[in-house]
Amino acid sequence: MNESLIQDIRTKADIVEIIQHYLPLIKKGKNYVAVCPFHDDHDPSMSISQDKQIFKCFVCGAGGNVFNFVKDYEKIQFNEAIIKVANYISYPLDEKYFVKQNQIDPKLKILYDVLNEYVKYTRYILNTEDAQDAKKYLYKRGLDDNIIQKFEIGYNLNNDQSTKFLIAKGFDIESCVKANITRINEFGSKDVFNQRIVFPIHNPQGQVVAFTARTMNPNESSKYINSTETPLFTKGNLLFNYHRAIKPIKQLKEIIIVEGVMDVIALDRVNIENAVATLGTACTKEQISLIQNASNNVVICYDSDAAGQTATLKLARLLIAHKLNVSIIQNTTGLDLDEIIEQKSSESLVKLMTQKSSYLDFFYNYSITRLDLDNYNQKKEFAKIILSELSNLKDKFDRELMLEKLSQSTQFTRDQLLLLQDKPNQVVTVKPVKSKKSDIKKWAEKEIIGQMLLSQQATQDFKLELGYFINEDYQRLALTIINYYRNHDELVIADFISTIDDTNMIELVTQIVDSDIYFNIYSKEALQDAILEVKISNLDIQIAEFTSKYRDELSLNPNSHLWNEYQVLKETRKDLIQKKGVHNHGK
Repeated sequence: MNESLIQDIRTKADIVEIIQHYLPLIKKGKNYVAVCPFHDDHDPSMSISQDKQIFKCFVCGAGGNVFNFVKDYEKIQFNEAIIKVANYISYPLDEKYFVKQNQIDPKLKILYDVLNEYVKYTRYILNTEDAQDAKKYLYKRGLDDNIIQKFEIGYNLNNDQSTKFLIAKGFDIESCVKANITRINEFGSKDVFNQRIVFPIHNPQGQVVAFTARTMNPNESSKYINSTETPLFTKGNLLFNYHRAIKPIKQLKEIIIVEGVMDVIALDRVNIENAVATLGTACTKEQISLIQNASNNVVICYDSDAAGQTATLKLARLLIAHKLNVSIIQNTTGLDLDEIIEQKSSESLVKLMTQKSSYLDFFYNYSITRLDLDNYNQKKEFAKIILSELSNLKDKFDRELMLEKLSQSTQFTRDQLLLLQDKPNQVVTVKPVKSKKSDIKKWAEKEIIGQMLLSQQATQDFKLELGYFINEDYQRLALTIINYYRNHDELVIADFISTIDDTNMIELVTQIVDSDIYFNIYSKEALQDAILEVKISNLDIQIAEFTSKYRDELSLNPNSHLWNEYQVLKETRKDLIQKKGVHNHGK
């Protein structure tokens, strides 16, 4: 793919619109910010510049143009990222560019094929006489044929029929085992999901990678079981229904978290399609990342029993720690979500899902039910728990409101409550004093590179008047800029980045153009100032190294050639200082 084609795609693709396919963005001044997907980010530390068409994370250093973002986010090759971006903007590309797209490791492809064939088979079986009981069970739970079809629900017979079918289709037993459809024991092979209704689990791209399965045997100890880890599936990395829900989530700007598949399906039955399920596992950092990428606004709707409420509290705190906005549906009916539909009405479930509580209200009610406020010691403990939680609140209004509520519940006065509040010792941190000289040099080097990125003339001046940086990273970047101008009359940052393979260099470019040094205008005076500062700084290093190396010789023989060299260095520095003074005086 030639450079002009890449540049044309990049020019037509707005980085903000493309990144919004992956992350929720917040407008902040003239830029946008988002939670960075390239590290465990708790704050929106990634900035996206629409003017410059670049992104930059100020914590982990990730940065680049629209292609770099898609490449790193999707973990694909640069050319694949270009094609991906072209698809987003409906850019017409020759078919030859798609030859290598969607290539899958042959070993993994076999597993995908096994799972897809298994889904077809179990869906077929569900509609046979042999699965009559399973079908009746699903109907009893309120699932109609449309829902069954939408969620690709199937049934696994007994007597290892699924394994036999897959082998008959040409798959080997080893692939069936690796896909976790078949288990081998001392008696031979056995279907993993024997006599269970199976619900496919998909990855974010919509490919089937695993299953959760409900037993039809009342004597089974586990009502639901999930696939074990396979080359395609890692427990805790995925959310059930995420691939279907992502579009409604983006539209509604809200994601609902429930516990199981039947909860997701119950909500879908009343046209609430932005729900996903954690499938009974504790929320992992990978799942948090999926949630962050979907929406900043999260609604938790877990069971109302003790275990469900504890899980709600744990998840809420985890999400809040990742700077997500959390609200909670407190289902006090004692019914599962699908039971609300059956025993009450669809409207009752819809109404319930609108009754959101804040995290703080939930925490207050959660705590008050676990302590006896008629007991003085427990009442005092309750007050301490709530006060501790209040100390984490930034909103003063919410803090005051909750403090008033706490006073009413405990009948402690405000002053009494404040006496209970823990006041940790303030720790005064002393920031280390940075070297002024090193700061100046750092500023000056950045200024020169910034001017070179803006102007071919600045690049020529650098070559003539300085020509090098002691810092290897800056030197490599300077040479890259010089080479770029050999074939281009101007440098557009977002296009320039597309020609760089070195990730560290891309990060350095985005760091410079997103800093205060970069003014978007070429300044001869600013460049000359910076070049003088670097020259003086480099001379300081030379003089220090020279005196350290020849200290004895210089003190013993002030008339030697070494002494003369030393004086030349000093005089050169003096001349540069004078030149700098004249230059500054003339401004």
